[in-house]
Amino acid sequence: MKTTKHILIAVIGVIAAGSTACEEDNALHPWGENTLVGDLGAVTVLTTEGTPGGAVITYRLPESKDLLYVKALYTVGESTPMEVRTSRYDHSVTLQGFGDTQPREVTLLCVDKMENEGPAVTTSVTPLTPPITSVYNSLNIGTTFGGIYIDYINADKGNIAIHVQTLDEENNPYEPTVHYTSSDRGRIFVRGFKAEARTFDIYITDRWGNRSQTLSESHTPYPESLLDKSKFAEFKLDNDIACNAWGGSLSYAWNDDFTPPLFVHSPGGDTFPMSFTFDMGQTAKLSRYKFYHLFREDYAYQRGNLKRWEVWGRTDTPPTDGTWEGWTKLLDCESFKPSGLPVGEISGDDWEYLQQGEDFEFPPTAPEVRYIRFKVLETWGGDDFIHFQEFTFWGNPAEEIRTGETDETH
Repeated sequence: MKTTKHILIAVIGVIAAGSTACEEDNALHPWGENTLVGDLGAVTVLTTEGTPGGAVITYRLPESKDLLYVKALYTVGESTPMEVRTSRYDHSVTLQGFGDTQPREVTLLCVDKMENEGPAVTTSVTPLTPPITSVYNSLNIGTTFGGIYIDYINADKGNIAIHVQTLDEENNPYEPTVHYTSSDRGRIFVRGFKAEARTFDIYITDRWGNRSQTLSESHTPYPESLLDKSKFAEFKLDNDIACNAWGGSLSYAWNDDFTPPLFVHSPGGDTFPMSFTFDMGQTAKLSRYKFYHLFREDYAYQRGNLKRWEVWGRTDTPPTDGTWEGWTKLLDCESFKPSGLPVGEISGDDWEYLQQGEDFEFPPTAPEVRYIRFKVLETWGGDDFIHFQEFTFWGNPAEEIRTGETDETH
């Protein structure tokens, strides 16, 4: 019992000692003797230069052996405090987060390892036009099938969010989409609406809480129907490529299942152009289609994913010999990569864009068709095979055009 008691006392002593040590050794505070070697001094501001939504301040450091870093203090948005630190080896500080071009005051302080601060130096900076404003000024809104499209230019590649707001069926405001991007340009589609006049409000925000003005426009979406995929069927012509390699099948292109193994995949060894054909099982005036590349991030914008292709169509049953006589080219298509990075490199914007599917619109002059033929001209990886996940077509079936009925299902 004595031995157990002595061990218990020893353990309690160790815990108490550790507790005391923790209280004394707080990692959140500087450690060591608080000594100041000479005057810490202050920076000497040399230049200030405005940048889009920010500024760069260059300075000369004081001759202090104790200097650890320089910190800049300023505010953004609704008086939100900001602090930026630069090491003793830097001679400039970059500021971000300004939502306008008004002059702003910035305070610079020299700090040593014990968090002692030298004299404050205040200077003024004048930011250039922030991305939320330049992107807002670039907005171009247009009417499309089932909704609107928004073209934007983000020359400074700012991290911004494009908000689209409208009213629901109970006249309550809601946002059908918020598009986050740092790409230098792009087009957003906002769909799912009936062919009725509707007001759309568009504005831009950034991660510092800054917000642009609001652009309000009224648009009446063009009517269209989601074509019935259950009527689709492969119609292989003599010179079409096989689409059944690696367990794939052309029928997987319209099964609404985006599981990666359920893909379209050719065996390889073919030469460009490569073609495949299918029957929609209905004659329709096509409005647009959405194309989904293979749903694997490690394959994005490479290997057999389509880069350039054409879509052809006809109404009558095509001859099986595969001749192009009697076919009409409906559309030239090219896959878009938001980042512009080389093959093998992708950004978050790239992968998000591919997951949403690529939108392609048919020209109003395109004729009614029943049979569709893809002519593949180039893949992203330059490979001699193709693979993709799914596609969906919209338009107005011929019988609906004749009767004036339109099923606006999106």
